[in-house]
Amino acid sequence: MVFLGVSLLWIGCLFSYLSSNKQKLNKKCIKKSTAWSVFSACLLLATYCFSYRYGLVVSMLNSLLLVMAMWLLLVIAASHINHRLMLTGSLGISFFSGIMLLGIS
Repeated sequence: MVFLGVSLLWIGCLFSYLSSNKQKLNKKCIKKSTAWSVFSACLLLATYCFSYRYGLVVSMLNSLLLVMAMWLLLVIAASHINHRLMLTGSLGISFFSGIMLLGIS
């Protein structure tokens, strides 16, 4: 469930990034209402997925921490990987899933 939660969070952060008019991954930006709705749904579902492994407060804090780190990595990676959406998406999912799965015994 942790892998699913991390993947959902990354997809939500990617959608919120793609709604910006300054993003460099896609030629057109996504409508803001659609992107932020997807982000909100992914955030809630990821917190629910994390709550299977951790407590509710810990899963909420974990989601917040991951969102902040994912947005930071997304901005840095997107500036170096121009117009390669699939590469950026797979990089984030593999990187953060690896980090999260290292701590699970």
